[in-house]
Amino acid sequence: MQSKAVKIFTLFAVGALIYGLIEIWARGFTHITMGVLGGASMVVIHLLNDERRQGMNYFLQISIAAFFITAIEFLAGEILNKYLQMNIWDYSDIPLNFDGQICLPFVFLWVILSAVGTALDDLIRWRMFKEPRNFSYLKSEPPLSVDAN
Repeated sequence: MQSKAVKIFTLFAVGALIYGLIEIWARGFTHITMGVLGGASMVVIHLLNDERRQGMNYFLQISIAAFFITAIEFLAGEILNKYLQMNIWDYSDIPLNFDGQICLPFVFLWVILSAVGTALDDLIRWRMFKEPRNFSYLKSEPPLSVDAN
């Protein structure tokens, strides 16, 4: 069994790389801080996925993940874009934005990416870390392991 630290590092690296590639594909460029946010988001998705595997509702899981992503995007935007004036992104031209750092349309995108991230986490758990396969998202099923306590 792999250590928890190796698993977390792996998921952080996967999240950082994939989010950076998504940004390059969508915007033509990215910034290293976006990789850090993508990696942190993937780790949170992984931790929430532990909860889903113990019975948390899937839609609650991806909603919490999207809220987390929105919150760190706002915090990072206020620090990086406003305070440090790095101008990495600006949503000022997008309807329903807040201070140009977050916007409602992107919250929905984060919900979709959280769902994709959950499936990716399950795939990595199953293929790389030999955990039980668990790709059931919409139907109720009992937790994979029940404590004897």
